[in-house]
Amino acid sequence: MSDEKDRLGDTLHQSEMARENQWARQHDAEIIERLRLKYAKAIKCPQCGDRLEARMAIGVGEMVCPKHHGAWADREALDQLGARLENAGAIHHDSLGEKVFVGIGEIVEDMRHRHLTEIDCPDCGARLGARAAIKEGELGLAAMACPNRHGSWIDQDMLREIRKRLDAATGTHGDGETRK
Repeated sequence: MSDEKDRLGDTLHQSEMARENQWARQHDAEIIERLRLKYAKAIKCPQCGDRLEARMAIGVGEMVCPKHHGAWADREALDQLGARLENAGAIHHDSLGEKVFVGIGEIVEDMRHRHLTEIDCPDCGARLGARAAIKEGELGLAAMACPNRHGSWIDQDMLREIRKRLDAATGTHGDGETRK
């Protein structure tokens, strides 16, 4: 009888997980479609010139370089990412950005030197400027941001750092596997 209960419980758990996974896939597909419609005009990678593709990256919808140079995150994606980083900072106080704080001026200057070519906002055409994040969980991160707050270009180094912080908070590796 006990074995039968365990199997029923396992079956119910697997069914619930399948429904959650299906909902997540549908939700991700809706976000990607919204991005495709919003950015029907091609957005080019500032580093290689390839057309950015709508994808889920770091758990939020972004326009991503197919050669992994970085991603354009609109205001909504940045807000979602900020909330995730803040939660990660609260969960895992030992995140790299919270341990070592480099001066904001140095972070901004480093970002400027990484992006020598001018980058324009795909929404309004304004020139992007280097900005450092200052919220909890985001210290040490920077991006090229639209002065009109439409979004930011996040290069591959910053994407890697964000992924590392989120993974550290959840106890997983970049591939989603739990650390032992």
